[in-house]
Amino acid sequence: MNIAITKSGNTTTPSMRPHAVTERGLNKMQNAGAPAYAARIDIGMKEFSPFRLDTRNQWLWRSRDAGDDERILLTPKAFAVLLYLVEHAGRLVTEDELLNAVWPDTYVQPQAVKSQLFDVRRALGDNPKTPLFIETLPKRGYRFIAAVNESRSAAPAISSTVVQSSLVGRDRELAKLRNCLRMASAGQRQILLITGEPGIGKTALIDAFQHQAASDAPDLRVVRGQCVEGYGGQEAYYPMLEALGQLCRGAEADPVVQILAAQAPTWLVQFPALLKPEHRELLPREILGATRERMLREIGDALETITSRTPLVLVFEDLQWVDHSTVDLLSALARGRASAKLMLIATYRPVDLVLSNHPFKALKHDLLGRQLCREIALEPFSEAEVSEYLTAASPEARLPAGLAGLIHRHSDGIPLFMVAALDHMIQRGLISCENGSWQLRVALEEIALEVPETLREMIEAQIGRLSADEQHALEVASVNGAAFSARVSAAVSNFDPEDFEDLCDRLSRRHYIVRLAASQQLPDGSVSPRYEFVHALYREVFYGRQPPGRRAKLHRRIGEQLEALYSEQLSEVAPELAHHFEEGSDWPRAMRYLRLGAETAHRRFAHPEAATILRHALELTTKLPEAERAVAQTEILEKLATTTYPASSDPQALDTCETIGARG
Repeated sequence: MNIAITKSGNTTTPSMRPHAVTERGLNKMQNAGAPAYAARIDIGMKEFSPFRLDTRNQWLWRSRDAGDDERILLTPKAFAVLLYLVEHAGRLVTEDELLNAVWPDTYVQPQAVKSQLFDVRRALGDNPKTPLFIETLPKRGYRFIAAVNESRSAAPAISSTVVQSSLVGRDRELAKLRNCLRMASAGQRQILLITGEPGIGKTALIDAFQHQAASDAPDLRVVRGQCVEGYGGQEAYYPMLEALGQLCRGAEADPVVQILAAQAPTWLVQFPALLKPEHRELLPREILGATRERMLREIGDALETITSRTPLVLVFEDLQWVDHSTVDLLSALARGRASAKLMLIATYRPVDLVLSNHPFKALKHDLLGRQLCREIALEPFSEAEVSEYLTAASPEARLPAGLAGLIHRHSDGIPLFMVAALDHMIQRGLISCENGSWQLRVALEEIALEVPETLREMIEAQIGRLSADEQHALEVASVNGAAFSARVSAAVSNFDPEDFEDLCDRLSRRHYIVRLAASQQLPDGSVSPRYEFVHALYREVFYGRQPPGRRAKLHRRIGEQLEALYSEQLSEVAPELAHHFEEGSDWPRAMRYLRLGAETAHRRFAHPEAATILRHALELTTKLPEAERAVAQTEILEKLATTTYPASSDPQALDTCETIGARG
């Protein structure tokens, strides 16, 4: 087995169009699923202008003025919902009818229809208030209202050639990723760690690789898990559970759930919504007496079975915030000897490992020492690569002398910094791009004086061009997190939910500061859009520009909103609640949710994490009034003493027992 680690060079320190102010903007592919086109073949199509449904290949196409067709990616369930509505255009389709048609012989909650319809409407650009395609009939169902024509039109066919992505300066890295995927597809598991400083293009590289891989292997499954700063690092197996949840909702959800039930019950029990009645009765008995080692063994066995026929790519982002249990999982997967068509890609910032006692640090050195790793450096762009980026849209266009050098000097070749500098110059009218050709509007010397010296200064300049409402909305969102629910953020910022969504949609189109993320199904059955900052630095700037007192107040209000939304499922958001209430200086509620988070860790047999969380809660007791402090400390100490984390091998656990004994 080969494990490749990609890291940045001697440097310090998560869309998609050219010059977007994001590292993903370096990818010149106009569509996230854009294939290379070859011959056209005649097949049956269902047309509703400007869209066509290819029922054979289960693709949705949109006609474009340029003459080429854009393929819009839909999940299998979303495609099935759209196809059923199109096939029954003009008449009412009830929710029960859709459930029976799309989920036959399977029990799912009715909210599943709403979730899939949300994704379909987003793909079509359809507004439920003024629909062009899908009309909602309250308490009755849905109706497809656009005219549908049957035809045997010429549909674009994907060529077998590899998609060329125009990702500047990363051809060598992409080739290595493709080679690793070929080895993984042959049953030789691969683990790759892509490292580099903020803005170097880690996510852009993974995105470009994913687009190419989707063209080469249409049946390839790619799922992603995000490590989260703060509360995410306290939750055991956070990125793995997120990725596994996507597998359990994907095209082959039922087989995956069956595999987990048979081979990894300790993991299936972490997803209560997936449990069938027979699971609810049997699983508690099956996992009785389970251990941390059993959890690791089970997920390893399950992944080998899941990947026995088709390859799987797992992507874990931002390992600098990873939890200890996930580090153990990475170690177990890296050392596995059985055949598996598995490729795991993870990203992290190397400086965070150097400057701290990071849990992944020792594992990385161990893998290197055993020659299980390869290191590939993501280096900053050279001046020539900056020139290549500027002329990518029109290679024959003339580039003003000195412009590439100026941008390179101001950005140090960091892609995110480079596109931010370009955006700043364009917005200030210093340069322009017309018909693929760059033009200077003022002398190069004047441009040099106008360009901010740091990326943060450039982001501040972008923020200054936003309206007061836009700034306020994004400041609240930054307190919510790198990714945020539109419903929660709207309530806290005193916006109407639809107005907040419209504002974020406009920002995602105009400024690239935020982008649309996966929709979120809330406990009350409603579906809320989610957005995310295009890079952590944007969130950090919006967060840092607010006074501490205002941030604390917003943290408390967000915590209260989450408490209300998840009142029956508080354990699902306990780490997040603990984070918001701690940042909001609400110490009793912070400690309450830390204890709840420790219970979740205990159920996942992540006993070291449970102990760490409880010790943090113990530290917070010093913030309480003296009259409340002793009782709170005793309760937490008793929890620490009764954890199944072996006291005999933990000096801190022994200290805990002695402390309780001293209190009598």
